[in-house]
Amino acid sequence: MTKLQTIIGISLFLILFTSCDEEKKDFATFTFKENLAIPFNSEVEIEIEPLVENLKSIELEIDDKIVSKWDNPRKNKLKFTLNSKELGIGAKGVNLIAKAKNGEIFRDERIVRVLSDLKPELWTYEVLSTSPHNIANFTQGFEFSDNQLYEATGQKGESKIAKIDLKTGLDINKIGLDATHFGEGITILGDTIYQLTWTTNKCFLYNKNTLEILPQDFTYQGEGWGLCNDGKQIIMSDGTERLTFRNPKTFAIEKTIEVYTHEQPVIRLNELEYINGFVFANIWMTNNIAVIEPETGRVIGVIDGSSLVTIGRGQIGEVFNGIAFNKQEDAIYLTGKNWEKIIKIRLKKDTDQLQ
Repeated sequence: MTKLQTIIGISLFLILFTSCDEEKKDFATFTFKENLAIPFNSEVEIEIEPLVENLKSIELEIDDKIVSKWDNPRKNKLKFTLNSKELGIGAKGVNLIAKAKNGEIFRDERIVRVLSDLKPELWTYEVLSTSPHNIANFTQGFEFSDNQLYEATGQKGESKIAKIDLKTGLDINKIGLDATHFGEGITILGDTIYQLTWTTNKCFLYNKNTLEILPQDFTYQGEGWGLCNDGKQIIMSDGTERLTFRNPKTFAIEKTIEVYTHEQPVIRLNELEYINGFVFANIWMTNNIAVIEPETGRVIGVIDGSSLVTIGRGQIGEVFNGIAFNKQEDAIYLTGKNWEKIIKIRLKKDTDQLQ
């Protein structure tokens, strides 16, 4: 036998041995197929079926936390009642860990998605007026503070924050961002402007009155997309279905939620605005704004901005992106990347929920 034949023979033996060894480790399984989706505010019974005798234990783990354990289980189905309200909305890792008495361990890993229990309503609006928008502005952030509109733009070498004259759409005052950064969303808390960057993991801080950059900045993981705040926490999107709530003094994560309808996660959450208890989010590459309950992540309403795109985009405009709430007028100002106009609207449906 040649050396090559010997190596091949040993390799085949190891593959067969490994395959047999893996088959022996199928100690238990979930009885539902693949993954599972359940509505929020409901309960579902999960079954686990032991496949061999004389197991030492079976543990049920949800998001890395052991929630139930069965010692010396027999080959009878084990049951656990899953309360979706306790889990919260979003995708949850649900694993069983079966341990044999000889020390071997087998895992069956699944995903349970908790969907919203509400079908989003269509929120309607009336257009109050339009005003010019600088078509050079690749809008990433849009926010009022003390009746002054602020706008942040993207693109490397063109990113800025500016105070905007609503009559002309032009800059009253502005500050540019270093060309190595692609500017993203902004929010204003107190006298401080927070500005995200897309891929360079930096949040820069500015004095809102002078637009001077402050010496402090923050670092975070992942992409930066949109920002808003509820007066206590900074709320951040990253292009997924996730919203992250951060401490404004340290930028440390205090909680995260996932945003879902009754059918699926809502991904590509972009520019954000906090309006009377709800997070409004542009959904990138669509004409829709999702109205999100920040306590749970449920989408309770959708604003279809298709008619606004027709009014505001113009010949070279790109996607719908920019939501600014003017408390003094009780009106919402909307625009998009490189749009010709800013559009002032007031909601007509469910405004009682926004009081």
